[in-house]
Amino acid sequence: MSYFVDAHCHLDLFPSIRTSVAEQDALPIKTITVTNTPTLWAPNVKLFKECRNIRVALGLHPELASQRVHEAEKLRALWAEAKYIGEIGLDGASADEAERRAQMVVFRNVLGALQHQAPKILTVHSRGAAHETITELVQAVRGSQHQVILHWYSGGRDELRQALAAGFYFSVNHKMVASRTGQQILLALPKTAVLTETDAPFTFAGNVATRQQSLLKTLTGLAQQWNCDPEEAKQHVWEQFSRMVRAAQPPTKNTA
Repeated sequence: MSYFVDAHCHLDLFPSIRTSVAEQDALPIKTITVTNTPTLWAPNVKLFKECRNIRVALGLHPELASQRVHEAEKLRALWAEAKYIGEIGLDGASADEAERRAQMVVFRNVLGALQHQAPKILTVHSRGAAHETITELVQAVRGSQHQVILHWYSGGRDELRQALAAGFYFSVNHKMVASRTGQQILLALPKTAVLTETDAPFTFAGNVATRQQSLLKTLTGLAQQWNCDPEEAKQHVWEQFSRMVRAAQPPTKNTA
């Protein structure tokens, strides 16, 4: 059986999530739900602890980093508890140099904790800062089993090639496959590097009001790019996601 894959969403920001956890988990969607601050880690773990298809990621969103520099240490303290890390990264939208510096301090602090940790899966924000984000990531994960997903990538081709050379994945959503820029990025990506996401609820609008609707639109767009049907595209994404998760398994200890 193949599942849908939602490699990046914000389930804790759904208005009715406290009464709909079971409903979300019952969907045939393997899900990484990110957190925006370490303070939200424990409440999210508690909320989704019984879920089979939903995994919580520990994060500190770059747009909040300058206000919450002190929380970077809290994130590092929780590091060993989390298999999935996100949302982390850098955001280049701000013209405030102090804010950009604070983002980098937090990002480097977070990545610095990777060295002695069991393999993690990271979902990473890089809007307007692809070069800096990817450069820092490549240094941090080189030679490790850590897996990196670049969420809603919008950077340049040179940075994209650097990320591919490092073995990173790219998660795409229905907004991307419908935009000219997103389609150009997809043309440059090998199928083996592509995962799907919703970034819900931020992408919900018009006739897209659920994660399944979002993912179906994304898979339809991918199928057009790949010259296959949406079910084949779904199967392919599921296989890549499964491969990534397996690659992030700790090595088996030899007990002989």
